Amino acid sequence: MFGFGKLKFKGVDKKFISDDAHVEDYKSAEEIGRVRLGKLCMYYRDLGTKYYVPYDYIERALCRTSEVSTEEIPGDFSYHRLVLIHGSKEFANLIFDKGDSVGDVKRIIDSLALINPAMERGPAPKAK
Repeated sequence: MFGFGKLKFKGVDKKFISDDAHVEDYKSAEEIGRVRLGKLCMYYRDLGTKYYVPYDYIERALCRTSEVSTEEIPGDFSYHRLVLIHGSKEFANLIFDKGDSVGDVKRIIDSLALINPAMERGPAPKAK
């Protein structure tokens, strides 16, 4: 069979890794939609690239809902996004649009909060 080589993951530092520990962690991680929660870190796919994020790098996680209504498509269409923040900047904005997407996003956020209790949930409070 044709193979694509060893799995490799792009980090928040833009460098790729492909060590055995992360490959095994990825393979055994809990899969929720396009996200996998491993023992070492969180993994996700975006535009054909697999990313890894250390849990302590995620300072805030939230769910955003986007609604789309057009004249060409009857009815409303909504999708949910998992947004991850570090240093007040969004570094991941993952769209979940199939099945129970809001349930998946909330499950991921709840799991991340258990793994990293220092992580905040929901939007940041507005400055006064």
